[in-house]
Amino acid sequence: MSNLPQEKSLKNRLADKAKWPLFLIANIAILLVVGMSTVRETYRGWSVDQEIQALEQKAASLEGRRSELAAFADRLQSPEYIEREARAKLGLQKPGEHVIILEGVSATSSQWSIEVTPPPPVAIDTRSNPERWWDYFTKPKT
Repeated sequence: MSNLPQEKSLKNRLADKAKWPLFLIANIAILLVVGMSTVRETYRGWSVDQEIQALEQKAASLEGRRSELAAFADRLQSPEYIEREARAKLGLQKPGEHVIILEGVSATSSQWSIEVTPPPPVAIDTRSNPERWWDYFTKPKT
């Protein structure tokens, strides 16, 4: 009879020792699953943040473009612009004004110049090409 309690305690100790590796493996598996889920969600959150930043930058650039277009539309609606375009494209004039048309000058350009003196006449060389080459290599330069 004295062996019986010792046998039970030995069996209990062996059973307890056999449970530890199983318990350890189960805990490691749970930690891996939780860890992978955490990493996956962290990456997903990071990618969403990146997408939000890209969309915010795009919205800012579109807002800048919208303000540029609004300023351009305001300039197009201004009376000065309408008058200038009517004069340039339609040839309209105010009462008492006289219109002078200059050939070769754009009416909408802000800078232009007119050349008053004609350029000096250029002498045309009527010699053939071989004659010009012969003179180039044989005659001294002046």
